[in-house]
Amino acid sequence: MPPKPAGKTKKKKKTKEELEEERRLAEEAARLAEEERLRAEEAERQRLAELERQRLELLGQFLDAERARLDVELSELDPLLRQFEHERVRSRNATLEAAEWERFLRCVRVPAPRQRVEVTEFLLRMTESVREEDSRHTEEAFRSCEDCRTMILETRQALLDARYRVVGGGGPEEEAARKVRATPPDWAKELESDLRALYGIINARIDRFTAAVLHHCDEYANDRNEIQMGHVAGTFKWGIWVNTAKNPRLKVVEMPQLGVTLDIPKQIALANVALRVQHRSGPSSDEFFGRAGNHWMAVGGVLVVDLLALPPGAKKVRGWTLRQVTPLASNVQRVPYPIPPAGADPLTWQSEEEPPPMGVSAPLPPDVVLLQDPLQVAWWDEPHQIWNVDGVSNVAYDPSTNYVSFHTTHLAPLALVMSRTRLLPYKGWHVRPTGGRNGNSAAISLDCGLEEAIVIEVSTHSATLSSPSWPQLQSLLGVAMPPLDLLQALSDRGVHLLPEDRDAAAAGVVAKERPTEEAMCKDLALLGGTFLLASSRWNQTASPDEALARLSEVVDWEEGGRTQPQHVARIFDKEKEDGERRVLVVMRRGAKGVAFCDALDRREEYPRLPGTESVEAVRACGETVFGEVHASVLTLLRGQFAVPGANDSALALRLCAMHESLELARTTSPLFTATLAQTMLALRLFSFS
Repeated sequence: MPPKPAGKTKKKKKTKEELEEERRLAEEAARLAEEERLRAEEAERQRLAELERQRLELLGQFLDAERARLDVELSELDPLLRQFEHERVRSRNATLEAAEWERFLRCVRVPAPRQRVEVTEFLLRMTESVREEDSRHTEEAFRSCEDCRTMILETRQALLDARYRVVGGGGPEEEAARKVRATPPDWAKELESDLRALYGIINARIDRFTAAVLHHCDEYANDRNEIQMGHVAGTFKWGIWVNTAKNPRLKVVEMPQLGVTLDIPKQIALANVALRVQHRSGPSSDEFFGRAGNHWMAVGGVLVVDLLALPPGAKKVRGWTLRQVTPLASNVQRVPYPIPPAGADPLTWQSEEEPPPMGVSAPLPPDVVLLQDPLQVAWWDEPHQIWNVDGVSNVAYDPSTNYVSFHTTHLAPLALVMSRTRLLPYKGWHVRPTGGRNGNSAAISLDCGLEEAIVIEVSTHSATLSSPSWPQLQSLLGVAMPPLDLLQALSDRGVHLLPEDRDAAAAGVVAKERPTEEAMCKDLALLGGTFLLASSRWNQTASPDEALARLSEVVDWEEGGRTQPQHVARIFDKEKEDGERRVLVVMRRGAKGVAFCDALDRREEYPRLPGTESVEAVRACGETVFGEVHASVLTLLRGQFAVPGANDSALALRLCAMHESLELARTTSPLFTATLAQTMLALRLFSFS
């Protein structure tokens, strides 16, 4: 064993007392460190608490001053706003009375949506008649369907009005308006319930009528023992084909009354079934619009193809015709496709293979605008409440005949569909006065990525479509009608400009809070006759309770006013910050009011306004005119700020409008501003741009 290296000695082992002392010292050091940490935390907590106290104190002072300023401004505006609302209520009452009188002269057979007792009685009466009626009288059956459709159209427009009614700030005039309308608080929900009930009555009525026809189908056989019927009543087209021959060589079923051709698979050609086709076109034909869980909507109507079970055949005995009365005598039984084999449960059986598709060729209404590219046909998937495109192929459109054709493996409600967000989000929009000095009209131009901008001119009571000049829209061009009626008519033709919150995700936007958006539309409508208004690049960057818009004052009325589309484009493209054609940015800040924001489109980054998260931020709020809230654009544009020394600065002079322009805004027709605000709100300019 080699010797141990020199200089190295064995380490002396610590005694128990030494180890105990070391442990005690370590614990003492840890205790002192913990006490120091707690003292530091307490000091930091006290410091933060002091800062929070200072912040809350400053914020309270700031909000108190802001509230006092807004109260003064609102008291100044109150006479004007009350006068505006009084005139609007008086006009609404007159319009309502005129509409009721005109409806009376037309002898409309169904109650108006406001007549709640009569509506309830009508729905009960129609529901009971469906259960009891077994008539095969075609005109009678479809007359009741047309009555329901008339009521659907009126209910749908009442629902739109309930959603986009722009009301005033309260007071006796607004309370009087509520009494005149005589509508319950949950008015929209009641109207939605009415729509579901009316569509249900129509479907049940047609099913009952179809069952009665099939129960006596032998009476409709022709010389070749073929049973095929068709009927057209207004926007309802109905056809039935009964497979009596069971000919495997039969390939095509034509329904000339409907203009529909079906290429049927061999499985259907050999089956003991009836084939029913319904084509519903025109306004309100898409009963699934409000229920669709995805972003599709039907355009050009809905084609419903059903396979129906046949009731037991009639027997002739000694001059008597004997018919077996089964449940099929009063209601239809749909047969799934592919047809289940004998003995299989039709509710649970599923085919392991894809069934052969059925070919369908059907006409489109001449006023449908086809914006979806490529064209897409879908079937209504009732369990999932969506328009489903699976199983639909070979979609083609022939413009020379205006026919669409496709193949489908699903027999269900079928429709040519378009995304509800096809025109969203708006790439830009602007509003320009069109009535000259003291005029009461303005044009809203929407850039939706089409060859032509969509231009809607708004006046005191109505809106008019000015562009695009497509052949399908000729019946709407230049025709004055209520703005919601116009937007609904455009939607019925495939130009959907009535977005809802459920469309926000598909459009790639965040919807603004309703009070913010409605208040912003009402604010800017006051300027619609005297200012140019335009969308803001930073509107979506702002929070959901903030809405931004750009505006430019029209100051050269004596020269005709630079209000043509080319002038508007040039002004907002250049975005001058000084001079007569300067561009300003206003922001609606929730329910409080409006403020200026230094957020021109050419800014490289969004210049956020000071917040209230720290003492420094609260102080910054009181040191800049940007973000200072005022009750209305009419008070904001006076350029009178609470920031010390701001009113004498060059910035204040740049931001304020001419006294003459503000007086013109105050004397603008309140009916025009209400119509403009309602149109802007229905278009959802601030949520979808």
